[in-house]
Amino acid sequence: MEQSTAVRAFTAMLKGLYEGAGSPTLAALVRQGERHQPRVELSTSSLSDWLAGRSVPSQQQVVQFLVAYLTQQARQTGHAGAPAGWTRLWEGAVEERQQRRGGRPSRPVRGGAELQVPVRGRFVAELRDEEAFDEWEVHRPVDVTAAVPGVLPLYVRRAHDGVLRSVVAQAAGGASQMVVLVGESSSGKTRACWEAVAELPAGWRLWHPLDPSPAQALANALREGITPRTAIWLNELQWYVGEQAGALAEQVAAGLRALLQDGASAPVLVLGTIWPEFWSVLTAPAVPGRSSGRAQTRALLEGKGVYLPAAFEARELEDARMVGGHDPRLADALAHTVDGRIAQYMAGAPALLERYRTAPPAARAVIGAAMDASRLGGAALVGQDFLQAAAEDYLGDDDYDALGEGWLEDALAYTQQPSKGVRGLLSRVRPRTGTGSGGGWRLSDCMDHIGRIERRFSAPPASFWAAAREHLPESHVVRMVGRAAEARWRDAEAAGLYQRALDLGDLKAGQYLVWLWQERQQAEEARRVQEQAALAGDGEVLEELLEPMLEQEQYQQAEQLVREAADRGSPTAQLHLARSLMLDGEAEEAERWYAEVARCSDPDILRAYASDLRERGDLDGARAALRAAGDRHAMGELAALATGTAEVEEAAREAFAAGEAIPLKTLAEQAEADGRPADAGRLYRDAIDVFERRRRQREEGVDLINFEAGPRSLLDFIDPAVLPMPPGETWALRQLVALLDATQGAAAGDSALREVAQAGNSWALERLLRRLRERGQDQEADALLDSEVARGTPWALWVQAHRAVHDEQVADDIRRGLLERAANARVGQAVRVLMERAERAGRGDEADQWALHAAARGYTTPLWELIRSREKAGRLEEAEQLAWKAPAGQRSWTLRSLAQDRTGEQAMPLLRRAYDGALAWAPGMLAGRLEKAGEFTEAERFARQAADAGDRQALEDLAARRKNDDPDRQWQALLANGLTAEGTPAAVW
Repeated sequence: MEQSTAVRAFTAMLKGLYEGAGSPTLAALVRQGERHQPRVELSTSSLSDWLAGRSVPSQQQVVQFLVAYLTQQARQTGHAGAPAGWTRLWEGAVEERQQRRGGRPSRPVRGGAELQVPVRGRFVAELRDEEAFDEWEVHRPVDVTAAVPGVLPLYVRRAHDGVLRSVVAQAAGGASQMVVLVGESSSGKTRACWEAVAELPAGWRLWHPLDPSPAQALANALREGITPRTAIWLNELQWYVGEQAGALAEQVAAGLRALLQDGASAPVLVLGTIWPEFWSVLTAPAVPGRSSGRAQTRALLEGKGVYLPAAFEARELEDARMVGGHDPRLADALAHTVDGRIAQYMAGAPALLERYRTAPPAARAVIGAAMDASRLGGAALVGQDFLQAAAEDYLGDDDYDALGEGWLEDALAYTQQPSKGVRGLLSRVRPRTGTGSGGGWRLSDCMDHIGRIERRFSAPPASFWAAAREHLPESHVVRMVGRAAEARWRDAEAAGLYQRALDLGDLKAGQYLVWLWQERQQAEEARRVQEQAALAGDGEVLEELLEPMLEQEQYQQAEQLVREAADRGSPTAQLHLARSLMLDGEAEEAERWYAEVARCSDPDILRAYASDLRERGDLDGARAALRAAGDRHAMGELAALATGTAEVEEAAREAFAAGEAIPLKTLAEQAEADGRPADAGRLYRDAIDVFERRRRQREEGVDLINFEAGPRSLLDFIDPAVLPMPPGETWALRQLVALLDATQGAAAGDSALREVAQAGNSWALERLLRRLRERGQDQEADALLDSEVARGTPWALWVQAHRAVHDEQVADDIRRGLLERAANARVGQAVRVLMERAERAGRGDEADQWALHAAARGYTTPLWELIRSREKAGRLEEAEQLAWKAPAGQRSWTLRSLAQDRTGEQAMPLLRRAYDGALAWAPGMLAGRLEKAGEFTEAERFARQAADAGDRQALEDLAARRKNDDPDRQWQALLANGLTAEGTPAAVW
């Protein structure tokens, strides 16, 4: 096919449409564009070029207007409009025109030649629905006998789709964005993303990082660079930034944060999906005084989650019934579900569950082993050797004796058989040539979900732990299985798994193993593991070992340890050795080791190396080392080394972009102190630009805006004064306003506040309104507020609604209307007030709907307050029923909090229902309550189940209380050695 074919085809379509519309003058088309809302910029020269095929319109808004207007005019004169596939013609023409311009995108590198950035992914316009199932991992729909309109069921838009499409539109408009859909298995997350990316304009590509592993593929790409207009598809986000990503998790998170802030790569779009339980772990706040190792991930995901309810809401079900008349698959799902879980039915969940329930023993055994590998270790793929070894103890004696010679092949043939066209329970993933992927067996999402529920109170048998130790190849997976064993008080199994993970290179496993040996007061074993970890590259452990050696003047032992660790590639050891050699006057040998240090990627080590270079006067070398370190601390130190006004400012800006504010703030304040207000103002504005970009990134894609996020309440310009301060205050904006007021007049700061307020900063708007009222300019303040209300600014709508709620002269229906308008503008507090009003009026169902609406969008305060208020009013059953309706990611915490607050017999029915619902905390809490009630046998039973579920504390506490009344010494043995795989006291190990 000739290169110009796509351009020719689009031009022919456009010219035919133009002639069918009566060949209006080009000036008339320009005027029509000016009258259109929003305005469309056209020129006669561009129109002439497009109709002659000399160029192609690049903006989607422009071409949509042009085609729509010409189609309308053509039909009025009896001619045909644009063909159904005209968008594909346009997209193909745009892509072809870009390709004809030649070359791959490049990224400039300061001080050097351009670095070619690989182009990844495929053009969105090339994607077909038939491809959604494999590479993009959209669930296949169930088969039906009737004819269907397409390979994918017709799509029913839901509440989360509006937020998702808003984020996609912002990316298409040029702003890099990230959004993560949080929802249960088979609830429609990937399908929603698939529908959303289809709306990206021509020239966008979609890329799914997979090989050699998901995290490694993404880490490599982030290091090499991502081209603009790339959408990155991160289905199962935990494989990129969670425990499943191993040591790469924080590196990937930091890289994604940098990518989203990198103007040279903009725009990019990052789309993620994740289950609620994984999301809760990744976004859990850090415990004070303890590092979780997830700081980058938490920062990356802040404000990025969009909750997807498991069930369709009432209005969505109505829409589904309308669409169902055109798609028998949707109609079939509606006919067979009563709880609104339409997506799950169409993904084949009931059919898979039925096949699982009727599976022969050997098939159930391998499925059980795969379930435990996934839920305890996060293993995405397991090998056949693992399944064979692990499955043995999942079989009873009779079933095991009845196995035939080809039992494993028969079992796996059963598990990978499709059900109603949906991929099987446990299916084979073939290795791809040249990718490094080893293939294996993958558990279906549905079975993974079922395993996490049905096996929650079951500890794996001995064969599982042994198989995990021998046959799981990924170190971080083995370490996570070890953590699961320790949580279940299978400490001997945990020790073996940690040792295996450390042998595979997982340093965190070494840390856990040291703690385990130290708890058992096995100092020699702990020391052995520390030395192994230090030699494997754990710098902190190396420092810990060296400190007592040097204090005791064991210099020869210390040098031997450092040299061995350095030879094995430990940057900490190499730095120690280089410093020691330099002190001994062996400069040439020291420089050789310093050169090794310079090649490492550890920011702390590189900063220490830069400090050494700085002390020796090698400032250029120090700058290079700090730039290689690249973290906020390094960029701050780099700014301190800058010389010359331009270089100092540039370095301060770079440090600020990396998160280190002090250099830029100091520079601006110094300029202000030196009497250079213009320079100070310019630097403050530079900081404001960065702050505002970050604010928009935090707020965009958030389902509900929480105006309670401000740190304090202030006297407000409205009465009563109960509105909290909205977020958005920054030192840069505050100091710029003060500077302008001081140098240009008392009201000069208004201009800066107005500019930032118009960009969506609520704090700036509130501050501007306050200043106007403090100066007696009430009329101007009211006009400003009214204009912001007309623009639909959320804070202004909330102020208006808040005023009405507290104004007795306002009619109730007007109050409700204003509150609903603010709620529709995503103001969480408006939703909360609507809930409170409905509850006070006795409209409990309506109050529930508002509370659940907010909770499903990440704002949980109203739901918990409603539950607590009913609890305090003695409406225990209503409170509990509402707690059970909480979104999946919040339900367990809500019910646990409710159970903890209840005393005596009031708590027991809830605890037993929580146990029946497979909530992991229920057995341990039941054990404690039953022991207090004197039901010791039942308490022990539940305490053991709690340990099997990963909560050993209840059983440990029980053992500690009973060890003095222990004629068989079983409790003492348990406290000393933990449990065997079977749950009996372990032997000494």
